[in-house]
Amino acid sequence: MNKLKKDMILILSFLIAAFFIWLFPSFFEKEGPALVKVIQDGQETGAYSLLEDQTVFIPWGDENYNLLFISGGEASVSDADCPDGLCVKARSISKSGESIICLPHKLVIQIESKEEGALDAVTY
Repeated sequence: MNKLKKDMILILSFLIAAFFIWLFPSFFEKEGPALVKVIQDGQETGAYSLLEDQTVFIPWGDENYNLLFISGGEASVSDADCPDGLCVKARSISKSGESIICLPHKLVIQIESKEEGALDAVTY
């Protein structure tokens, strides 16, 4: 065999090996059911499936509230009566480890699953 044929066979074998290495993890990847955990004043008050579309009313005290909206595999705060409204302005969360925090209501909404999130930190 000439040198060009050997090089082509070597390159082709590397490409095939790379394809199977890239494809292999997706066969065995099992995504656990992700949960939206609601923690208020340090106590877990609820856990909701991220796969089920729903709206959850989260009361704080007698008159204050947050409205958690879960849809399409993402969770967000759609309404709140806190003074700054930063929780409503926060982007939707869907990956393990992401969270939305409402300081005035001492509320943390976070995603938990067996799958690790791809992000180490998020900066705004």
